[in-house]
Amino acid sequence: MSLISFTVPVTGNFLVDIIKWLIEISSSIALGIVLFTVLLKLITLPFDFFSRASMRKNSLKMEQMRPELEKLQKQYANDKALYNQKMMALYKRNGYSMFGACLPTIITLVIFIVAINAYSSFALFQDRQYFYNMSIAYNNAIYSGMEIDDSENAYITRNDLGELVLKDSELLSLAGDGVYNTVKGYNEKGDYEFNILVKKDTRTVENQEGGSETLNYISVKTENGYIEYTRIYKMNAENGSSDFSTKEFTAYSDNLTAAEPENANAVKYLASPENNYLKNSEGKYYGELEDISALDFLTDICQTASANKFREENVQFLWVRNIWVTDSPLSHPVEANYQAKDQTFRNSVSEQDYNSLISKLTVEQTMPNGYFILAVLTAGISFLTQFVMSKSQKAQMELQTVDGQGARTQKMLMWMMPIMMAVFSFMYTAAFSIYMILSSVISILTTLGINWIIDRKFKKANASGDDVIRGRVYNAPEEEKEEKTDNKNQPTGDFITGSETKKHIRGRLK
Repeated sequence: MSLISFTVPVTGNFLVDIIKWLIEISSSIALGIVLFTVLLKLITLPFDFFSRASMRKNSLKMEQMRPELEKLQKQYANDKALYNQKMMALYKRNGYSMFGACLPTIITLVIFIVAINAYSSFALFQDRQYFYNMSIAYNNAIYSGMEIDDSENAYITRNDLGELVLKDSELLSLAGDGVYNTVKGYNEKGDYEFNILVKKDTRTVENQEGGSETLNYISVKTENGYIEYTRIYKMNAENGSSDFSTKEFTAYSDNLTAAEPENANAVKYLASPENNYLKNSEGKYYGELEDISALDFLTDICQTASANKFREENVQFLWVRNIWVTDSPLSHPVEANYQAKDQTFRNSVSEQDYNSLISKLTVEQTMPNGYFILAVLTAGISFLTQFVMSKSQKAQMELQTVDGQGARTQKMLMWMMPIMMAVFSFMYTAAFSIYMILSSVISILTTLGINWIIDRKFKKANASGDDVIRGRVYNAPEEEKEEKTDNKNQPTGDFITGSETKKHIRGRLK
């Protein structure tokens, strides 16, 4: 059986590194998301404060200008251009700035987009990390059959990731030609403990062109193990060294039985109740089963180890079974369709290996990952945010346009924004939905707090006469229009001089 090769995941993004670091120091995915959200809010706090304070000041000033603006609305109800002109003159006179909140709002929007990309990138990274760790667990189940040499000059060791490392070149020099040579293995105290069996041979295999070629193989196993390590190597003609390639581990034979002397120890080891990790997915040892090949038994063990690793690392958040997948009954904690995975994921592992890793995760491939609860909460909190903003800017919405179009636009946004936020929840992960909910709650509290501060300052300024409506808009009196009269029956000249034009008098004066 071959090892599963999975490319080591890399973050490739400093924001992903920050999220990863926060999750690691907090030892909780949910707490890490909270910390990242608070961190982003702290970064945007100066811009938020300036923006919301500016909008609140404008709203209060607008409320003070309401009588004049309402008068202008009535006076220029049919002339929007002239209303805007008069309104801008009143704005200028009273220090009202329409653009004071624009730049901070744009910066906040940019950071929101950055947050989307950060969570999306981290979700992809975490997905690859899960399966990379699953591949390590899968391979370690294979390695468990190979005893480790703990001496100073060890031939068989493990690296920091738990991967098996063999000194191929040194073992090749000690290998028997077609037969096993015995090499002594030592424990960490330097005491002899077991035998390492190593041989080299050649095998003729079919190549891709349909012909055949002869390959050099080195095979290594330990006397108490149940697997054999094989690797292809080529001799370097220039310096006489060996170049090693493909790693594979195989069972001693296709069907281990106690009757085969060379496999007696392997069967004993496999069937040993002391080695719990050698139980298959049904909790049985090899010696308890009939008509099963050693390869199938070991494959089952490896796949079970892979599944257990996913369940160990995948932390459920409340009702959401995988926080890096959408909170939806249409999604599942583990995606069964390899082609549906992101391209960067597919570049990390083959489809065959992926299917082997998820083979024992049948429940996770079909169960719902969530129930749209986060999407509903996101929409609800977004509606509440719009409601608070509409209350804070009521005067602006009602008076910035002569026909009240601003108020109608605000009402439309109260419904459109929640729908848009819900769509974001459907498109992105549950982790990002949590970010949006928490971010919106913080924004609501920030808005209420800023409004309270600005309102108090505004009242003090009004009490001292520092902030009052400075005069009224001067409206030039319109020239009175001459009343139209019917000149048909009026004299047009001087009656005294008799120069008037005579008119035909119809009827008689009564």
